[in-house]
Amino acid sequence: MRYAISYVSTANIDLQQQGVNDIMNETNIYNKGQEITGILLYNKRSFFQLIEGEKEIIQPLYEKIIKDSRHQDIIKFLEKPVFRPAFDGYLTDFITDSNKFDPAHLKDYLHYIEVLEPESQRSLKRVIELMMV
Repeated sequence: MRYAISYVSTANIDLQQQGVNDIMNETNIYNKGQEITGILLYNKRSFFQLIEGEKEIIQPLYEKIIKDSRHQDIIKFLEKPVFRPAFDGYLTDFITDSNKFDPAHLKDYLHYIEVLEPESQRSLKRVIELMMV
């Protein structure tokens, strides 16, 4: 059964840019290898991630994520079975001053969540919009 978990967290104060780069690269490699789809966004010490995949892979991965000392204040706001994947692959992106107000980026991110039911769409849309400011 496909399963999705989504959360936000705050990078630890001592996490440097290279540490964020490492997280993005590790996430891409691992998730693609495990056929996990989703998105990881980073902006001003805030992470947003949605992971989708087989339940027996996603749940242990989330347990590993919450033990990662590079971030804190983890708030999970979506955990449920999914019947259609929202993402074709795995996407990581930095939200920077130059692209945070880019309507094309926002449109791309929001397109992915259209397969979710309306309540989840609203929640995730709001989080993604907040990441873009």
